[in-house]
Amino acid sequence: MKSVSTLRANGSIQGTCPQRAEPPFSNRIELTSRALIKNERGSILLVRSKNSANCLWQMPGRQIGRGESCAMSIVRCLHDDLGILTWPVSAVFINDQFDDIGGLHTLSITYAVSILSGEPRVTASGQLDEARWFGQPPEGVTKETVCALESREIVMFGAS
Repeated sequence: MKSVSTLRANGSIQGTCPQRAEPPFSNRIELTSRALIKNERGSILLVRSKNSANCLWQMPGRQIGRGESCAMSIVRCLHDDLGILTWPVSAVFINDQFDDIGGLHTLSITYAVSILSGEPRVTASGQLDEARWFGQPPEGVTKETVCALESREIVMFGAS
């Protein structure tokens, strides 16, 4: 914080209350949801996104819409992007990340998800380039995906 002084017309100096410096970054947090989906053989479903600059494999998901719950966001996203009907079973990982260079703060919730119907395929939504089942995480996978796969905790949740 810094004090600000003002020179008056009569030559006197008037001090003012200290003013807060503006933060260099926005306080905005980008909230996303991700899905950890395993099939009956234990393979995991990973996707490559058109919006990803580095083309890494990651768990399906995206930004949560305004007025949308985190759990329902992943149900919508998986239906829109992969044509499957799903239900989140539990939260398995939370990733809280801050990018010092770009100033972006991202909070991502990963859910263990069950497929109720359909077979995953890239739809015409335009969000994904590729979706594939993997027995083991491939080369070129996001750090968030690795951490979620290594997570041993399961958190039951409620959605309203």
